[in-house]
Amino acid sequence: MKKYLLNIIFVAIALYACNSAYAQTLPKNFKISPSIKLNKTQAVSDNKIVFGSPVRSVVTASNIISNFISDIIVVGDTIWFGTGKGVCKTYDNGNNFMNYYGSAPFGTDDVAGIAVYNNWVVVSTAVSQTINGADVPTGTGIKVSSDYGNTWNAYPQPMEPDTSQHTIIYGNNTIYALPIVVPEDNLSYDISITRKNLTTDSIVIWIASWAGEFRKSIDNGRTFSRVLLPPDNLDSIYPGGTYNFQYNPRDPSNGGNDNHKGFSVCSENDSTIYVGTANGINKSTDWGISWRKYSYKNTGLGSGISGDFVVALKPQKYGGKSIIWGATNIGDNINGEGQFAAVSYTTNQGANWANTLKDDAVFSHNFGFKDSVVYVATDNGIWRSYFAPGNFGWSSPSVIYDEELRDQIHTTFFYSAGAQSDSVWVGSGDGLCRTVDSSFSPWVNKWKIFRAVHALSSTTDTYAAPNPFQPNLEVCRIFFKTGKAGANVTVKIFDFGMNYVRTVLQNAQRSETNVIWTTWDGRRDDGMQVANGVYFYRIEIDKQTVSWGKILVLQ
Repeated sequence: MKKYLLNIIFVAIALYACNSAYAQTLPKNFKISPSIKLNKTQAVSDNKIVFGSPVRSVVTASNIISNFISDIIVVGDTIWFGTGKGVCKTYDNGNNFMNYYGSAPFGTDDVAGIAVYNNWVVVSTAVSQTINGADVPTGTGIKVSSDYGNTWNAYPQPMEPDTSQHTIIYGNNTIYALPIVVPEDNLSYDISITRKNLTTDSIVIWIASWAGEFRKSIDNGRTFSRVLLPPDNLDSIYPGGTYNFQYNPRDPSNGGNDNHKGFSVCSENDSTIYVGTANGINKSTDWGISWRKYSYKNTGLGSGISGDFVVALKPQKYGGKSIIWGATNIGDNINGEGQFAAVSYTTNQGANWANTLKDDAVFSHNFGFKDSVVYVATDNGIWRSYFAPGNFGWSSPSVIYDEELRDQIHTTFFYSAGAQSDSVWVGSGDGLCRTVDSSFSPWVNKWKIFRAVHALSSTTDTYAAPNPFQPNLEVCRIFFKTGKAGANVTVKIFDFGMNYVRTVLQNAQRSETNVIWTTWDGRRDDGMQVANGVYFYRIEIDKQTVSWGKILVLQ
C-alpha cells in the first residue's frame, strides 16, 4: 500500500499547466521531505512584515484568473476563490472577478489556505522551491485583512526565531518542542477564525501548517504560538495530566509524531475547535487547551473514521443540526492497516463517528453545503447527497458541459465546492463551474463554465494550454479570435514533419468577436493517441490561413 496518497504525477502536470506550484494544492502526502532539517536555518524568500498595505494593481476582469480552483468560500453576496494564480472574488455571481494575483502584498505567490469571518479575511501563501532536485512547498506568510480585503497586513510564515525556544509549559509539564525555524514544508494548508471569548469581537486565527505544526494568533496575525496536540500514542491530553513526549512533527521513524502535522482546521463554535492531522481528528471544547483525538483505530476500525490523513474539516449546520465532516484519507500503513479513503462525519461532537462515499471518493479534498445537501470534491468527481445517515444517495454529474461556450470540464479531479442560494459552485483542476441545484433531480440543470483566458491583440495571435499536455489526463485548448461577428473556422493538427494528423474544427460557425477556443484530445482522426513530440496547429478563418501554433505532447 503506497504512502503517497495523491496522484502526484497528475497534480504536477495540472499545476504546471495553470502556472501554479505544489503549494497550491492540498498536500500530496504527509511525510516530511528528508532534505529538510526543521531546526536548521536555510535560505528563504523575502518574508517581510508589511502593515496596512492597500491592495495595489487588483485587476477586475470578466474572466477568472486561473483554471485551478482549490477553495470556494461563500459569504453573503461575495464568493472568494483560492486559485492557481492567487486569491480572487466576485460580488455579482461571476459576471466580474477581482483578481489579487500580482498585487501587493501577494505578488505571484500561491495560495495555500483562506478563511473569511465577517469583515476578516486571512490568506496563507507559499511557493515551491527546488532543494536537492526535489520540489519542496515553502510557506511565505500570512496575509490579514480586517476590511473585507481592501487593505492587508502581511506577516512572515510563523516559526520560532531560533533554536532556543524548545519547550512548552502545559499544566505542570515541560514539554520539549522541536523548534521550527525554516519555512520549507511549513505552509498553512488551512485556516479558521473564531472569537477570543463570548463577550468580545476580537479574533483568534488558527492555522494548520504541516511541518509548522498547529498554531494560533491572538493579535490578528502578528505573532503565532504553538498549540499542543496529543502525540501518536495518546488519545487525549489535558493540563492536569502527566506527560513525557515531544512536540515534534518529524516522521515517526525520525522520532516525531504524525499527529503534530496539521493539515486542516474548523470550528463548530468559538470554543470548539477541530484539527485534522496525519493521525486523525483532534477536538477541543475549551478554546484549544485540552484535546481528544479520534482516529481509525479508536472509532471502530472501519465503522467510524475511515482514515487518519485528514485534509479537510467543515461544519454543516441546518435546522438546528451541527455535523462535522472530515476528508479522511489513508494514513500510515504501518499503524493504519485497513484504512480506506472516504468522508467521515459526527452528529454529536465526536461521541460517535461514521463514514460514507467509500466506493466513490478515492481521495476526498473538500466540502460544500446547501442546507441538508452535502457536496464532496474528490479525485473521482464532484458528489452530492442529502444528509441521510444509513441512506445516503450519492450522485455525480455524468458530464459538465456549457452549451454557450461549447466547452466542458475535462477532468475528474475536483477540489472545492460552495453554494449561494440555489447556485452551486464547483472548482476543479480544469476550471470553475456553476449550476442551479434542483431539490428533486440533481445535476439536471445547465452548467456555466468560467475559464481563464489570456487576451489576444489580433486575429493572428493564438496560444494553446495546457502546453505541454498529457492526453490521457487532459485536453489541450487552442485559443484564438476571429474578429468577426460571424465566421467559419477550421483548425487542423500536423506533426513535426507537417503530416496531417487531425481536424478538430471544420468550417464551424463561430459568432464571438472575443477570444474563443476549441479542444484537441491528443488523438488522430482514426482515434489513436499520438506519440510524444511537437505538433503544429493551423487556424483558418473563412478559408484564409490566419495563424499557426505549436503544442508539445508529453505523455
